[in-house]
Amino acid sequence: MPNNIRLHPKYGVNPTISSCIICGKEKNEIALLGATYKEQAPMHMVISIEPCDNCKEKYLVNGIMLVETNEQKKPNGSIAVILLEAFQKIFDVPVPLEHTVLVEQGIFSKLGIK
Repeated sequence: MPNNIRLHPKYGVNPTISSCIICGKEKNEIALLGATYKEQAPMHMVISIEPCDNCKEKYLVNGIMLVETNEQKKPNGSIAVILLEAFQKIFDVPVPLEHTVLVEQGIFSKLGIK
């Protein structure tokens, strides 16, 4: 990834404060979106699927976060955390180190989550 940023013509570096994907609280990170975000960036924004340290400790020690994706394989905003045992029974794959898995669109409804 390059170390430079394309400035937004109106909003410059266009900063936002990163929010946790699970709880929505601030993660003490500032993202400089520049021209990659077409409008003025909101003050708080979920910019990654990486949860805050508190949510990692609370939910991902004994669980797996499932992040549903759209047709372009990008997160669509739907998440769920399930127990490790349930994940292993349902998916029959090794537990990922980050305890986070991207799943295809429609998996949540098949699992009865939505």
